[in-house]
Amino acid sequence: MRLVKVKDGLLEVENFFLTSFFSDFAGSANVTRDIRTGKLKLISNNKIERNFNYNEFVIEVEKENFNDMSQDDYAALYLGSDKYNFGIKDIVKTEQHKFWKVLKQDNYVQAYVSDDGINYTNIGGMNFTDAILNQGFQKYSNEDFILDNYKVYANPYVTIDHFPENTSCELYDSKDNLIKTRLFDGNFECKMFLDGNIQGYFLFKDSTGSKIYKSDLLNLKYGDAYVFSKYELEVIYNGLIVTDVDPGVLKDLDESISIKNIDTVDYKGLTISTETSSNDNIQLSLDGTTYSDKIKLDLDHGQSKNIFVKITKSADNHNFSARDFQLIIEE
Repeated sequence: MRLVKVKDGLLEVENFFLTSFFSDFAGSANVTRDIRTGKLKLISNNKIERNFNYNEFVIEVEKENFNDMSQDDYAALYLGSDKYNFGIKDIVKTEQHKFWKVLKQDNYVQAYVSDDGINYTNIGGMNFTDAILNQGFQKYSNEDFILDNYKVYANPYVTIDHFPENTSCELYDSKDNLIKTRLFDGNFECKMFLDGNIQGYFLFKDSTGSKIYKSDLLNLKYGDAYVFSKYELEVIYNGLIVTDVDPGVLKDLDESISIKNIDTVDYKGLTISTETSSNDNIQLSLDGTTYSDKIKLDLDHGQSKNIFVKITKSADNHNFSARDFQLIIEE
């Protein structure tokens, strides 16, 4: 038995503004980007803007502060509907922040700023019931607006499943400081709100306070999902074991992976399916010819079997990654 990461929190594996066509966001703006350094520069005094169709999300941005700011200078991140915008705006040199974060959940948006990307300050929020249509950056300055990093996550939580109701889940940082404690609900699920991406571990206790399980040290990100699994399985892709720390990225839309039983017992009648937050159609096959939404297989201890994966990308999904799904394994 072990705690297994089954979903990576990133909605977009790559930085959209580095991997998309300029026509997808630049408009009339003067923009340059350097794939080697990962930096994008907005040179002209206008905006870059992308389509943004997520209902719930966390956007985390790292950017460079202006060296100087005149009275009318500013740099801004915004979310837009067909009625209004919401975002973060730097307007005073001494009050600039290198990190911005905006999250939306349950039709409410909140904005945060930070100088180190670890300790964030909430600077306000509002109800945002209308569908978000776009997201962008805008500036007015003689200096370039430089975007160092841009990530979009599914939600602000780490989700853990498959512990009994009222099991206690304690989150500790890498220095053994207790960060927060939550209980599992009637659906055997616990959601732990993250103030920021951290390295830490979980300690699980039953209702009497007795220790059940302690996880390894984990790199925890917004939106990650873990399952306490009774199966001892390895997923292998391109000859490498897909780990909890580094989930695999499929290189093509037609691929194969291997699942190996590393337990000392045989598994009979395993059902394997997929789950995705996108509109992509993902099907599985044991022979590479007949595909379906789920497959069944037996795995003796030490045995491996190949599974073929076919992904049909939705026209609405502008994410260039082919990893936007998780495997569901159950009896």
